[in-house]
Amino acid sequence: MNQEFRKMDDVILELEKLSFLCEEKSKSNNQLERQRFYEGMAIAYTTIAVYLKEDLDIIESKVVDELYSALEKTSKPNSISNKNPVTTCSFCHKNKEEVGELAMGPGVSICCECLEFGAEIIKSYSSDE
Repeated sequence: MNQEFRKMDDVILELEKLSFLCEEKSKSNNQLERQRFYEGMAIAYTTIAVYLKEDLDIIESKVVDELYSALEKTSKPNSISNKNPVTTCSFCHKNKEEVGELAMGPGVSICCECLEFGAEIIKSYSSDE
């Protein structure tokens, strides 16, 4: 059983390294689309690591912190190469004609369905307490 914990610790450490690597790649990349990809992966790795540590009582603040960090990066991208309006949802990739109005950000957008899904996820974390 002790060996299982050691393996889990190794997995958690590897996830934390991957998260850090993705954050660094996001900062050093000049392509907005790649920055967003790396930011999303960093959030995913961090969320999984926190879950595996069984820090369920703090996962909400960790998720919120990561989302806030990603928001800061989105507000000040390294490269503003994409000045054209985004006509597809950055999450589900459906176009504006399929989903209706999109909430627009710098080089990104989100449809109502994905926005509601995100709100449900955040709400589920607060109801776990």
